[in-house]
Amino acid sequence: MIKILAVSDSHGNKDILNELALRYSNQVDHFVHCGDSELSSSDLIWGIMSTVMGNCDYDYQMNDEYRFQAGSKNVLVVHGHQHSVRSSIAGLKREAEQANVSLVFYGHTHIAKAEQEEGILFINPGSISQPRGTLMEKTYCIVTLDDQTATVTYYNDHHQEVVDLRKQFQML
Repeated sequence: MIKILAVSDSHGNKDILNELALRYSNQVDHFVHCGDSELSSSDLIWGIMSTVMGNCDYDYQMNDEYRFQAGSKNVLVVHGHQHSVRSSIAGLKREAEQANVSLVFYGHTHIAKAEQEEGILFINPGSISQPRGTLMEKTYCIVTLDDQTATVTYYNDHHQEVVDLRKQFQML
């Protein structure tokens, strides 16, 4: 079983990132940040978390995307602003298919969301500092992967589960 903690759109809130790193350091296998941290690429948190550049990040040492292997699954992390995610995930889906990934993390919309299309799982952890949408709760998520399923569990900034957002998906 592999666990991935995903957070996005922290917009300068370094304290919450440090808190997540301390809280989950021995509990998750990967920490990913989906951009708009507004922190320097030399910040010490990036020794723990992997990040990508968002539209509010101006340190050009950051990459636009990050790829890694989680067990047998190929994973892609982007911010999403270059994929027009506010209107649809079609651009992300095209890139995911080309990159042969089965799991995509993205941010930008500040709205917590997990959905699956044609075997590809798209996960937005929401925003840990400036939520939007109907939920209006600061969120991050933990994805638990095994060979056949992915469980996406969302938490608020007080580390309490947002039960209505929990989803489980079959993975191909």
